[in-house]
Amino acid sequence: MKIDAPSDAAAGRADPASSRVSSAAEFERQRARHARRTATRLQIDRVVAMVLPLVAWQLASGWIGKKWISSPVDVALRLWSMLLDGSLEMHSWETFKEAIIGLMIGVVLGAAIGIVLGLWRRLSDAVDPVVMGFYSLPRVSLAPLFIIWLGIGLVAKVALVASMVVFVVLFNVREGVRSIDREVVDAFRSMNASRTALLRHVIVPSLVPWLLTAIRIGIGMALVGAVVGEMIGASRGLGWYVNHTSGVYDMTGSITALVILVIMAMMFNGVLTLIERRVLHWRRNADAWIRN
Repeated sequence: MKIDAPSDAAAGRADPASSRVSSAAEFERQRARHARRTATRLQIDRVVAMVLPLVAWQLASGWIGKKWISSPVDVALRLWSMLLDGSLEMHSWETFKEAIIGLMIGVVLGAAIGIVLGLWRRLSDAVDPVVMGFYSLPRVSLAPLFIIWLGIGLVAKVALVASMVVFVVLFNVREGVRSIDREVVDAFRSMNASRTALLRHVIVPSLVPWLLTAIRIGIGMALVGAVVGEMIGASRGLGWYVNHTSGVYDMTGSITALVILVIMAMMFNGVLTLIERRVLHWRRNADAWIRN
């Protein structure tokens, strides 16, 4: 008995499902290729963005004079010399230690005070003139006082760094608390959620983007605080090295210390970017879904 082949109509009925699967697979492949191309272009752009200023600097050093702006080659040689004699590790570690400890203390204090002021509007309005007064005070002017009170050791530098970071975090966190959707808060309260549960499941997750932004700003301020403290009173650190080399007209040494600070700031921001991608992965997924 002869069996007829499936008709075109039956084949047509089976095609839509398989075509949807193949279309979805093709879309995922195209998106993966696009992501790889974008990442490659980004790396190339970053390399160009770093190389071009170095080339311009090298050319300018020949026109202006190395005694005024040094040169990338001389700075690289000084870095190698400092690496060999151990001074690179000593000065960099001292500044890094002061900056990271002060940054962490400033973030913790600023976040805690910001949450309290964000939740209690009456208290925030009452202390706002005092907070703004201390915020407007140039913290650099506190460096001599910290050194008098706490000595020229680590504690004074950490206190100065923390005083420069705490207000940035405080203001960002306070505004983050105030920007939380009140309907979500009311929904949690309608379920008789405790204040601890509200803080853990609503307030803290909503504050993460605000806090990361504050930390990104605070990184630069932390390095500034550490360097200023070292320039005023210290026996080691990149700030001390800048002060020492500029005092003997060693332009290469001063610029080398600044280059190390730039590299340190880039490392801080790189680590923070990785943390941000891990913590805020939901935002990237949402943005990708909206674009597609």
